[in-house]
Amino acid sequence: MSPPVKEEKGQPKWTELGLQDLRSLDVALRSAALPEIEAAQDVRVAMEIIARVFGLATTEILTASVVTPLGAVEVVRESLFHIVEKRQDARERYAHYALDTLVCPFEVWRVEYDDGSYRLAFIGAYVVKNQMLVVVNYTPEKVLWNFMHGDAKAVNKHRHGELLHQRHSAWPRVQPELVATQGYATETVEVGRAAVGEQPREIRDAKEKAAM
Repeated sequence: MSPPVKEEKGQPKWTELGLQDLRSLDVALRSAALPEIEAAQDVRVAMEIIARVFGLATTEILTASVVTPLGAVEVVRESLFHIVEKRQDARERYAHYALDTLVCPFEVWRVEYDDGSYRLAFIGAYVVKNQMLVVVNYTPEKVLWNFMHGDAKAVNKHRHGELLHQRHSAWPRVQPELVATQGYATETVEVGRAAVGEQPREIRDAKEKAAM
């Protein structure tokens, strides 16, 4: 069995670049809170929760494309198992935060690995305790690989590599565009509608408040 791929050591850290600590980041630079989803009872349901949040409204839709500041990121249904297999983490609870972090990240880092490859680390900074890390792989297209939540101290540890994008101040929240593809058919859907019909009131209120 091949040894696991690890991050290359010695990459520049946020502290070396003089960046702000997420633990003391000004509230004005943080994104508004979003609803946390109830944890699923099993892996299958957890996968379906994430699939719907990311625009995969039916099992026939296998991929979706999320527009980010660094271009489109593909979401592949068959890759979602990797995200939810560790049931003690119940990562599906933070699917709304993961999608929001892709569309409107606080930072994006290019992280090198010891096999010569690299991944993108999207960092989300929020007004709540848990912050977000969304990892995007290259295959060679940009593909959602994983996401996880953690406190500011834990997420700080993933702020290294080459800083590609930084949001220096709060900007109006926008609904991410999801392009779901099935065969030759393409359609654009709004976030939340494929997942739960109408968007939850909490999301609408958060977006309206942040846009003021």
